[in-house]
Amino acid sequence: MKRLMNIITKRSTTALILFLVEIILSGLVVLFLGRSFLIFGILIYFFNILILFFIANGRANPAYKISWIFTVILLPFVGAVLYITFGKRRTVKKFRRKFINAENINSGFFKNNKDFINSLEIDPYCLQMMNWIYNVSKYPVHNETKTKFLKSGTLYFKSLIEDLKKAEKSIFLEFFIISPGKMWGEILDILIEKVNKGLDVRLIYDDIGTIASLPNGYEEYLRQTGIKCEVFNPVKLRLEAIMNNRDHRKMVVIDGFIAYTGGVNIADEYINEIERFGFWQDCGVKLEGRAAFSFVVLFLNMWNYLSGESISFNGYIKKDVKFESDGLVMPFGDNPVNSYYLNDSIYLKIVSSAREYVYIQTPYLIIDNKLTNSLIFAAQSGVEVVIVTPNIYDKFYVHALTRSSYKRLIRAGVRIYEFTPGFIHSKVIISDGVVGVLGTANFDFRSLYLHFECSVLMYKTNALREITKDFKLVLEKSKKVSLKEYEKRNIFEKILGFILKPFSSFL
Repeated sequence: MKRLMNIITKRSTTALILFLVEIILSGLVVLFLGRSFLIFGILIYFFNILILFFIANGRANPAYKISWIFTVILLPFVGAVLYITFGKRRTVKKFRRKFINAENINSGFFKNNKDFINSLEIDPYCLQMMNWIYNVSKYPVHNETKTKFLKSGTLYFKSLIEDLKKAEKSIFLEFFIISPGKMWGEILDILIEKVNKGLDVRLIYDDIGTIASLPNGYEEYLRQTGIKCEVFNPVKLRLEAIMNNRDHRKMVVIDGFIAYTGGVNIADEYINEIERFGFWQDCGVKLEGRAAFSFVVLFLNMWNYLSGESISFNGYIKKDVKFESDGLVMPFGDNPVNSYYLNDSIYLKIVSSAREYVYIQTPYLIIDNKLTNSLIFAAQSGVEVVIVTPNIYDKFYVHALTRSSYKRLIRAGVRIYEFTPGFIHSKVIISDGVVGVLGTANFDFRSLYLHFECSVLMYKTNALREITKDFKLVLEKSKKVSLKEYEKRNIFEKILGFILKPFSSFL
């Protein structure tokens, strides 16, 4: 009974119930009016037709269009209202304008990198990719950066704690999920200790990501300790398009020249302190040097948007210090404010330009025809394409949808493995031992089109070499999926995957 009451009183439960009540009441009102008044029914019909034309003629991804067309057809009027509210990938004008203004505060950081990029003697397609990222996002390429691959959440946590204890000036943290436990407890103790010593400590977390783990008003408690805290996109009990956009980033920046990112959130399952979905396989990367400057700017842009402040990066980076280098590093942010789909385009470029192999790790494989066809083309061209997904899932319906993507890929020669000890949460793509991306973006629609994400493009770095070695170790713990085994899926999973396929861009 106590557990039931805890579930009922959670913010997540309250928000979901009120959202569903709003949708159901709207549907009932429309149904009543449509049946009671012929003219109103005709108007609803033509309104739905009009919305379907808007969807069909829009610039969105075709899979995204299909999801909304099904929704409008299955839920007359209500589906159309939902599309108007949530359907456009571009954020509302007020939100977009405010975020762009926040980015402009630190636009001086992006100057004079094009000449450096064009002076690099690297693979032509990597040069093209770096030029494109710089031109559309303005985040620069850096040398003078040491990279360290952290192949598990445990190693990530251990390294992070050591660096947090050494912090002397500032600590910035931005996470999708924060959950009380050993991991957050140790981090919080250090943050409070550093605040008391006069360090500038700032934290951003996403409200949806923490809605089931942190109590309402937790940011006020943190502020009372001296930690400066902002919450991204607080849940409001009304329909708003902005609720569809979440801060899915995970990053830590220490003293302006050390940065961490990857799949690891602040919760005990990420470090296998507690068990959820078997063994939790995750990874991250530590950057030490100039590339961390980009994470300073990424964080401050978000901070300035949320707080309304105008903080410049100049006070947080060491411009005149020389750092060691082990390759080229290009951190970047992707968000629903721009129209460039950075992670999606980069994944496509890496796959289509691979000559020997492409290795991918992702918890979810919910991709459109464009990326699917690129993977198929690579495999049928003689490129070794290997994808690792979880065997033990966190969401049964998403897993069913992930598995529904297997058939075409396996038939084309793509090798798909499932990590048998548990859940793999890493977001990695590497190619030919030369280039790769590690970050927070999954191979799914929400990460590629709707969320705020951060990633690191690496070219011939130490971390990239270590990722390649670790990938092979992960394969040893994974089971290859054959067409014969794929067809043996239980009937419930097959039906669920079939039903959910048209709505894949929502999941």
